[in-house]
Amino acid sequence: MAAAPIEGNRPRPPWSGERLRGAPAPLFAVLLGVEALAACLVVVAIARDLGSLGSWGKAGLLVLMSVAFEEVSRQVGRMRLLISTGPKPDMTSVWTFAAPIALPPGQAAAVAVVVAAHIWFARQRAAGQHGYRKLYTAATIVLACLASSAVLHSHLPWDQLPTPARFAVTLVLALVAYTGVNRLLISLVIVLSGAPFSTRSVIGAWDDNALEIATLCLGFFAALAAIEQPWLLVLILPPTLLLQRGALVKELEQAASTDTKTQLLTALAWQQTADRTLRQAVGDNTPVAVILIDLDHFKNLNDTWGHLAGDAALLTVSDRLRRELRKGDVVGRFGGEEFVLLLPDLDYAASLGVAERIRARISAIELAEIGVVGTHSPDVRPLTASLGLAHSPRNGTELPELLHAADGALYRAKRSGRNRVETADDPGAEEQVAAEL
Repeated sequence: MAAAPIEGNRPRPPWSGERLRGAPAPLFAVLLGVEALAACLVVVAIARDLGSLGSWGKAGLLVLMSVAFEEVSRQVGRMRLLISTGPKPDMTSVWTFAAPIALPPGQAAAVAVVVAAHIWFARQRAAGQHGYRKLYTAATIVLACLASSAVLHSHLPWDQLPTPARFAVTLVLALVAYTGVNRLLISLVIVLSGAPFSTRSVIGAWDDNALEIATLCLGFFAALAAIEQPWLLVLILPPTLLLQRGALVKELEQAASTDTKTQLLTALAWQQTADRTLRQAVGDNTPVAVILIDLDHFKNLNDTWGHLAGDAALLTVSDRLRRELRKGDVVGRFGGEEFVLLLPDLDYAASLGVAERIRARISAIELAEIGVVGTHSPDVRPLTASLGLAHSPRNGTELPELLHAADGALYRAKRSGRNRVETADDPGAEEQVAAEL
């Protein structure tokens, strides 16, 4: 992924200070090792091939285009950096991927170094990014450039292929080498920093991958322009700017629809998504379940252990929900300590089983997981939740109907002792709840 590996507003580990105090030894070794390897390989590559005046001129043009792009898009770039929650594709790969295609390895690596230095001084330093982070980022991009150059300048065993096919295969392998080396090194430091490993963290989201492929394709055309008609590099700027603005709009939409404490959908985003999903399910005559979840005694948790423990509890519960649910299920934070789920294409018995499993998953959370100490005390209550389940079509076919029915069931779960699941099947339950209120 052609982005800074540890940029953005993700929760930072305790060693994230400027001097890496307290960094795990393996992480520290990888940071220094990758940076030292990149520096040595750059020196060797330049010493082996100083290049011609023309190649250095092309390198200068690529750097100039990168500087022009960063200056024109400085505001957009800063906004992307501020709202980023993890590694994201970076438009700089338009120029850094073009470099190994158009230039010898040494000059290509030099372009990556200069481009990374300019971005840090012009944008990322002002946004508060630490220098060691950008240094590692530059090292990963340099190694990606050198890996791509090695593929492009190697004699690969398919001389029997027609020239266009051979060129296409070599180019694809160079692209894979570039993004593969970069992404591997990024994933390595993320894992060593203590973040949980997942295939998604390595493979990335589909939208991010599509954006990265589009950026690398622009890099290929930038390389062709640098080789054949350098003045055409100016024409690469408009589509690159539009691509970056499109990425910003997508990230702003995602930020607006994501709850900051749980990384789930906000209440409004959940309602919009759930309403579309429910309408489609009703049209297809398939069942749908709505589950409301309310954490028990959450106010006591906040009052006793502080809001940081409460926030950790919300995040831990949201993680349990994501693990339990399917890809098409819609989950959001409904407000305070409430969560809401919409489970399409799930019959009544199966949805009741899901609700019971969720209740068990939440009650199995150890208080130590959310930073609560002294859990041996009898005054410390375990984290539990009450759940209300409504099912379509038996409890309604409109979202407000199902939410109202699930809310009534949730109220009965609270009144019946908490840490339990209640359903909206009792026809007199709503009237009883209203009379008690």
